[in-house]
Amino acid sequence: MRKAVFLAVALLPQTASAQDIARSAQALELSATAPANCVVRAVRATGASNASFQSSGATGGQVTITRLVDADTAEPRATSIDITIPATCNASHRVSARSGQGGLQRLGATGAQGTGFSEFLPYSIQVGWAGNQLAQASNQGPLAIVVPNSATGELALRIATAAGGTPLVAGQYEDSIVIQLQPAD
Repeated sequence: MRKAVFLAVALLPQTASAQDIARSAQALELSATAPANCVVRAVRATGASNASFQSSGATGGQVTITRLVDADTAEPRATSIDITIPATCNASHRVSARSGQGGLQRLGATGAQGTGFSEFLPYSIQVGWAGNQLAQASNQGPLAIVVPNSATGELALRIATAAGGTPLVAGQYEDSIVIQLQPAD
């Protein structure tokens, strides 16, 4: 029994000293940055009249006008296409749309067409994004919408040509439209 008492006494000082140990604490701070970014996904047509659309994914696509002119008068026919671009911008940003040539221009155009004919056809561009709508003619320069905060949804683009007007010279007509979503500086 002496041995058992001795062990119990020997353990008492160890227990008491364990309670006297000072505790220390350290704080860890977390830090991260979410860079400003705008992302677009696959482009798709949601409606068309006298036109078709072939998507090439998030990088764009090809709009083809089925019949640019009336076969009897050579005057432009009405055309429209509605395109949506799913997009997300996590900061204030700017959306811009611009025509490469200001309108549809005949390949090889010399500017010396016959009297009463044209080699150039402006069209209307309409952009809708984050509750804003803006429209103008393709030959009026870049169209821009400034958005003061982040936004996500579908950017709506409508391209249309009006019926009638000056007859067009026969040939292939082309233009390119660049749509840009860019975080604010």
